[in-house]
Amino acid sequence: MKIKEDLIFDIGLHTGEDTAFYLKKGYYVVAVEANPVLADHCRRKFDKAIASGRLIILNAGIADKPGILPFYVNHYSSEWSSFDKAIGTRNNTKYEVIEVPCIKTESLFRDYGIPYYMKVDIEGYDYLSLNDIPDSGEKPSYVSCEATNISLLDTLKTKGYTRFKLINQANSFRPLNEKLEGKQYYILYRKMKHAVKHKLRHIIKEKYMGGSSGPFGEDTKGEWKTYDEIRHAYIDFNQGDLNIPVNYISWCDFHAAL
Repeated sequence: MKIKEDLIFDIGLHTGEDTAFYLKKGYYVVAVEANPVLADHCRRKFDKAIASGRLIILNAGIADKPGILPFYVNHYSSEWSSFDKAIGTRNNTKYEVIEVPCIKTESLFRDYGIPYYMKVDIEGYDYLSLNDIPDSGEKPSYVSCEATNISLLDTLKTKGYTRFKLINQANSFRPLNEKLEGKQYYILYRKMKHAVKHKLRHIIKEKYMGGSSGPFGEDTKGEWKTYDEIRHAYIDFNQGDLNIPVNYISWCDFHAAL
């Protein structure tokens, strides 16, 4: 099975920020969204792309086997919704539980082919999509996922990826600078920068919409690093065995390339 160079998997569609970007760049997209309200919203939002065959939206969750699972829809922040109860109900926020049909990422590869890029952002279940990347043969040229656990980076290495980046989603999609992240003056600078950007958000339009995963592949900022370099950067940011980030204003994605 050959890689489809014009295909992207958007696993964790949410409100479609990333899919809109991929479509604008000319890619075909297969998008997966567990929340039926958001899936319907995006079907209306992208009706022309769907009608032209450039976009397929699947209202489904990702699991380790097909079936129906309880999904915790968070009413405070839709981004927190998850099949993981602890994530979907965090901070004692209001939520509701719905039943959602689930599929394996493996079935996406089988039904739609191997994408050029696979973006994964599914609140605690990213590992399931990474686990289903083929161990041998063709696989996505580029993959990104939330950097919530070092085991995700380990899986990407096991799957054959050799180049990596740790991209700070909260700092204009720049590589994480672990030497600065804990400095008080840097944290203050970042808070001030965020406040100014938020105040001017209706005047200054950013290239990548808020809530998006940003650029991918060779368009990501910074140099590709080795597995060991990114592993050390991630561990340093989380203070080693403490496993506590040096600040709470940064959140990152792992990006991997063959």
